[in-house]
Amino acid sequence: MVYNPDLFRSKERINAVLVADLTPAQLDAVQDRFGIGANLCSPNPSEQLFIHDKREWSASSHADMKRAYPDTQPLLVVDSHTPVDGGIWYIDRFADADDVESEQAENTNTLFKIRMTTEDVVISYVNYGHNTDIREDMDEVDIDYPTPENFEQDTLFKTGSDYIKERFINPTWVTATPDEIEETTDGQVLDTFMPRPDIAYRLRPQVARQHGLKSRWTLGSAARDVKRPDGAPSHVDNPTSCHSRLDWYISIGLRHQGFD
Repeated sequence: MVYNPDLFRSKERINAVLVADLTPAQLDAVQDRFGIGANLCSPNPSEQLFIHDKREWSASSHADMKRAYPDTQPLLVVDSHTPVDGGIWYIDRFADADDVESEQAENTNTLFKIRMTTEDVVISYVNYGHNTDIREDMDEVDIDYPTPENFEQDTLFKTGSDYIKERFINPTWVTATPDEIEETTDGQVLDTFMPRPDIAYRLRPQVARQHGLKSRWTLGSAARDVKRPDGAPSHVDNPTSCHSRLDWYISIGLRHQGFD
């Protein structure tokens, strides 16, 4: 039995407001684009898009929308241009006094926001939380300093990621029983690793296909007993099982669409 812990991770909701009359097919396209980007970041993404029906807000400013969702970060806006350019507004936060003092923003009513391709939402969300700032990406689409309270963005921001070509980049870890695993000591295979291991493993191809994975030679380690809280999903803790690193084969992102 192959156990993939990513399948049991809790999903983090990323909220969007719909402020235009889009057809069901157009809304499905928004979810599909979001899912393509989410699957690049992880074969079993932990982010899901939830769209709130706020079509009565079509004439509202982004600032008013953000004030209505003060604790939501980011807040996405799906508008009438989304079906045309595939873009979505990513609203991060209001500027604070430090931003004004350092001339990053005109005033504290200024929003740090950017219109980006819908596919880029998840990777941008991850990056902004770790190693980049939204203002850096605003530079790429020529937003002035200090950031004006009201500004127009003429160019849609794109990270440049090729979501089809690069879809096999990120691995997932699974636990498998010995009969589901192949091993090798072939020198040509082992020479592809640094440092060079004594043995490499992979899921048997038919097993990988059954679980939506693409099997390749990789490193492994002996499985160990893990205590889990009551009610948590369990898996086989076989002393001879291996944790095998595998590239994913089929995109299996959770698509979730809801309206409140």
